Amino acid sequence: MARLSRRQPARQLRAGRGRQRRGRQPGRRRAPAGAVGPARALAVRRLPPGPARVGPGHHQLDGAPAAAARRAGQPRRRADRRSRRLARAGRQPRARRRRRPHRRGADPHLPGRRPGRAVTVAAPPARGLGPAFTRLWGAAGGSNLSDGVAATAAPLLAAALTRDPVVISLVGVAQFLPWLLFGVLSGSVVDRFDRRRVAAVACGVRAVVAAVVCLLVAADAMVIAVLIAAVFVFGVFETMADGALQAMVPSVAGRDRLVRANSRFQATEVVAQNFVAAPLAGVLFAVAAALPFIVHSAGYVLAAVLVLTLPLSAARPPRADGEPKEPLTRRSLAEGIRFLAGHPVLRRLWAVNVVLAVFNALAQAVFVLYVLDQLGLPDAVYGVFAMAAALGALLGALIVPRPVRRFGRGPVMVASVLVTGASYALCGFVPHAVAASVAMVTVGASVSAWNVVSVTIRQELVPSRLLGRVHGAWRTLGWGLMPVGTFAGGLLGAVDLRLPFIVGGIGIAAAGLGVSRPLSVLSKKD
Repeated sequence: MARLSRRQPARQLRAGRGRQRRGRQPGRRRAPAGAVGPARALAVRRLPPGPARVGPGHHQLDGAPAAAARRAGQPRRRADRRSRRLARAGRQPRARRRRRPHRRGADPHLPGRRPGRAVTVAAPPARGLGPAFTRLWGAAGGSNLSDGVAATAAPLLAAALTRDPVVISLVGVAQFLPWLLFGVLSGSVVDRFDRRRVAAVACGVRAVVAAVVCLLVAADAMVIAVLIAAVFVFGVFETMADGALQAMVPSVAGRDRLVRANSRFQATEVVAQNFVAAPLAGVLFAVAAALPFIVHSAGYVLAAVLVLTLPLSAARPPRADGEPKEPLTRRSLAEGIRFLAGHPVLRRLWAVNVVLAVFNALAQAVFVLYVLDQLGLPDAVYGVFAMAAALGALLGALIVPRPVRRFGRGPVMVASVLVTGASYALCGFVPHAVAASVAMVTVGASVSAWNVVSVTIRQELVPSRLLGRVHGAWRTLGWGLMPVGTFAGGLLGAVDLRLPFIVGGIGIAAAGLGVSRPLSVLSKKD
């Protein structure tokens, strides 16, 4: 015993130096009453069997570290030798505490559990889109609500002012003509200036014009020429507001969550324009012709206020210190078109989008006559088919992230194009009410899925400084050529009301088959 007491100070000195190296204050430890020998020391240092949070995608062996190292042929660690020395002295080694246990990657070595189990740690749950995206989402919802009210109330007001079909058709032309004339220029404005202010000014101008229309209608001073001019102004500033809102999505939501963000945008557009704005505008117009334009103006005011509360990161594309603004020249205006035409993936997507827009307009050009004359249904049933297409679009926007995660983007896009073509062909070859209803649901779902994925890919591949110009160029041909498809569909419908659906379905399906192989490279899963 005397011999052991002479060695005790040296043993304490070595233990104190070890604690100093590990950042602990030296001091004498008291041996627990239940401490025994080496077996007890090793048992205390065993790792717990529960799941260890050490970070996403990592593997952690939750057995005794020293024993596992010896089995793998590695040299014995110093910590194991110290445990054996403490055990011979009759003292229990202090359990290692977790530093900052609330963080991922904290030390998972806890006493009292079994060794030897390998645990695969799953990735952390996805983060939310954040309050800034919620405000941007609300601004888009207010703008889409106003657009839907105008799309329903303007034709009704035009029909109340005149019964000339050619003059009434000019209202539809004035709605889409600005995309063909000002799409590229509006994209350059979005990329050059503060995107928040561009969207706010665009919504504010439309709110003022809608208020003027409301006052003219209430005073019974509205004429058809003023209505057509107002619809044209709505379309011009829609090119700016829509481009600015779309360009701010990557910086607000984050490029790793674009599928979810665009899915919500697409679903909100469908719900606001088809499920809320269209019936609301019809009911309000039946009460008083000026009431829809009050809601029309208020929606734009709400969008302008919300978009001004967005953070500075959404304002403009990042620029290096001292870098001057890009001059607004003819070359800068055409840069979006050059980028789309020069990118191998976006060029194909752009071509398919133009084909989809033209043939979709061709197929739906005489849809109202197809329902009333070909199917022999009453006028009240026509709204059911429009509601079926809107319901399909909503379902497609909400569920598209799931097949994208499972199958990849390329297969989902090809399938959406083929389903759209097959659905239109079904209406032409099987002229039945049930077949037409199912076709409208699948058309809405597949077109909505295509829009969500294509917008996501465009936002990921296009630099932030070009998002506005690329968006404008994308819709210049797509939406600008829709009147051409509508006119061609009318010519085919004069021959046979089923012919536009057959030609439109075949054209869309052929476009999908033509790009199925190039789009197979888009196999990224979200």
